[in-house]
Amino acid sequence: MEKLQLKKDILEAGKAKMEGVVNDFQERVNELKAAAGNDMQEIASQSESRTGSDIEFMDSLATQLDFAINELETLNRVDINTKHNKVEFGSVVVTDKRNLFVSTGIEEFEVGDKKYFGLSAQAPLYKNMAGCSQGDKVSFNGIEYKVLEVF
Repeated sequence: MEKLQLKKDILEAGKAKMEGVVNDFQERVNELKAAAGNDMQEIASQSESRTGSDIEFMDSLATQLDFAINELETLNRVDINTKHNKVEFGSVVVTDKRNLFVSTGIEEFEVGDKKYFGLSAQAPLYKNMAGCSQGDKVSFNGIEYKVLEVF
């Protein structure tokens, strides 16, 4: 597969994975809001501490939702037409250990028969790998990665 098409497919799969995360958080927040509305009608029979912990949990989910939305917005800033020969934001990095997509933190996802991992530009591994090119080696947490390809 041509590298430009592969990068496009990787970006689309990464977005789909992150959109799933956003949708899951949004659905959960909506469920909790609906439940909280019902709880307000029955407040006399419930303890304030339970209601308070529910609100804290909903706030926590809302914070995580905001974070996931920001991560999705970061993915939308990736320009697949930029050609990369060094590890930088937007590059696909093939190593001897795993395939990385430098964009935002995304759980492992598949494109074709290969697995990719979204690597945030804030991640310590990225900081060690930034600027590397094909053939370079990077050590992180006692693991050595050899960069096989960057595009």
